[in-house]
Amino acid sequence: MVRINFEDLREIREKFKDKKIVFCSGTFDLTHVGHSIFFEDCKKFGNLLIVSIGSDLLVKKNKGPQRPILNQFTRLKMVDSLKSVDYVVLDEFFREDNSLKGIIEMIKKLKPDVYVVNDDAFDICQRKKIAEEFSCGLKILKRRCPKEFENISSSKIIDKIKRIENSSEKKIKINTFCEKDYEKENN
Repeated sequence: MVRINFEDLREIREKFKDKKIVFCSGTFDLTHVGHSIFFEDCKKFGNLLIVSIGSDLLVKKNKGPQRPILNQFTRLKMVDSLKSVDYVVLDEFFREDNSLKGIIEMIKKLKPDVYVVNDDAFDICQRKKIAEEFSCGLKILKRRCPKEFENISSSKIIDKIKRIENSSEKKIKINTFCEKDYEKENN
């Protein structure tokens, strides 16, 4: 598992010309078991898995000003540490008019055998065209969650934290109220 730069992609293709290379991309904002399962499923399509991580700027554009939760370097390190991932690369291609510019440039340089996306990825039609244009097979995976795991997503984690935070605020208010009552009774 190694972090690489955009310029290294061509070298990887040349170094592993006899290997089947799989490419996927995403935000991976709060790395969780769903991401791990996705990467394991991606790896089944080949020998090497290269994962592109969206830059902070790209994530803000696609998910809003409060995102990403974790910065791009933290996200790169987290994904890089997963055993099914062989290489990670940062997608620093930001274009207002084309959120998929980085993916296009990386596929053009890497020439992967397979490009994998989740079935809920934005611009599936555009991604199909990219795969066709650069002659790499496109695999569209349905999100899955084995029964022993909680059905999870970054958005669900954020919502849960908000609920806990709201619940904690109520407890603090109740405890403060109770403390004031106690002081009144004992003075």
